[in-house]
Amino acid sequence: MKTEREKLAEVLRHLKTDDASLLGRGMTSSLYDIGGGRVLKIHNSRQEQDYLPQLQRFTEQLQRYSFPFAVPLIYEYGAVRDVHFHVERRLPGLDFAEVFPRLTAPERRSAIASFLDGLPPLHAVHLPHLPFGEPLNQVDETASDTWPNYLQARIEATLTQSYADLQEDLPDVDRIVEGFYRELSDLPLRPQKCLVHGDYFPGNVLCDERGILTAVVDFSPLTLIGDPLMDLAGAYYFWRIYDFVTGADYEYLRGLIDARYGPRCWKRIDLYYTFYSLRFSDCKVPDNHTYRWSLRRLREL
Repeated sequence: MKTEREKLAEVLRHLKTDDASLLGRGMTSSLYDIGGGRVLKIHNSRQEQDYLPQLQRFTEQLQRYSFPFAVPLIYEYGAVRDVHFHVERRLPGLDFAEVFPRLTAPERRSAIASFLDGLPPLHAVHLPHLPFGEPLNQVDETASDTWPNYLQARIEATLTQSYADLQEDLPDVDRIVEGFYRELSDLPLRPQKCLVHGDYFPGNVLCDERGILTAVVDFSPLTLIGDPLMDLAGAYYFWRIYDFVTGADYEYLRGLIDARYGPRCWKRIDLYYTFYSLRFSDCKVPDNHTYRWSLRRLREL
């Protein structure tokens, strides 16, 4: 198996450049600055044949909208032997999750408000011609003509991979899953079909030194066509993976969501929190931190 250094060297030779500095590593890829306002993303595993061209087309379509922040644009993609990569525009800003812990209390409040400001422009993108579901998921795409049916189908698909783990760690898994399916009947059948980022949390936004939003990144197979309140579940509950977030931060964020979306939104947001907890239940080995986040929610039910 090739080392990360060997993979990088092969791709750089293909791109006819030797200038690369590591920006960060994630569970699925590594990101490098290669100069000229470009970044190189090397994927840790092979990608489905149509995924990168589909993702490139999607990022090109995003440029049609006048977002008040930067969004990704893929310039090229390819594979060198079994190493898959793509090159995209370098977006302005710093990792929000790295900046936020350094901020003062007033700056934190401004940063939280700016973080939440990123959602309405995304949700203003309406895609009525597409089914409810996952426009970028090439591995096990799930879609439906109704929103509740999509949500149930997605969890049924995930449980084919995660049910054994959940049975071991969560004795009441059957009761919890059946309860979730029942609650789906409370949702609208066909809400407005909005662009939903699907993984909106501090790790997927960039900001300036004061925590003010500059870019939204990492549209992925988690991206959805559906109810925009889905992103509020991530925007609030995904913060729980961080130990630098204080009770005051959570209280301020919750108050902003109340003010902007109304206190009645929480019933649906909490249902989507359960959805995400089941959705991420298949990552016990590759991402045990997220798996434990999922269990924390499911054990509350």
